[in-house]
Amino acid sequence: MSVYILLSSDIPLEEVPVPPGLVIAREPGKQEAEYRNAGRGFAVSALPLFPEIHTEKEYLFNLDIYGGEEAVAAYLREQLEEAGEIELWHVWLDGSFDHRVRKVGIGADELTAEDIRELERLEVWREDPVTERPVDYCFLLTK
Repeated sequence: MSVYILLSSDIPLEEVPVPPGLVIAREPGKQEAEYRNAGRGFAVSALPLFPEIHTEKEYLFNLDIYGGEEAVAAYLREQLEEAGEIELWHVWLDGSFDHRVRKVGIGADELTAEDIRELERLEVWREDPVTERPVDYCFLLTK
């Protein structure tokens, strides 16, 4: 059971590898991490489809962000030129199909790094999943 940021699309998206030698350093007492050799600041890798993700898109990708929210926004705008529509998900994967889904549409020209940071901060996991179902959030990005 884990939290993931995912992309889903009707076409394959450009994969972005994790740079070799990426180092994530955290100082005691600080919440911010320092990234060394961060490359583009994010990585995108293809995944098999998980049936508990509420998407009808054919392709699924893991999105790892390590300090590059601006670069992620630019990457998504670029990918939208071909894809036309991409779903950006923040989900709790626990094998359950009983999650609530919150979806909002954002146009490519409106998408900002702050939108990405906002999605990352949203709480998907619940303290008591028996009485409070997890919430999966989706930003439906359009060209």
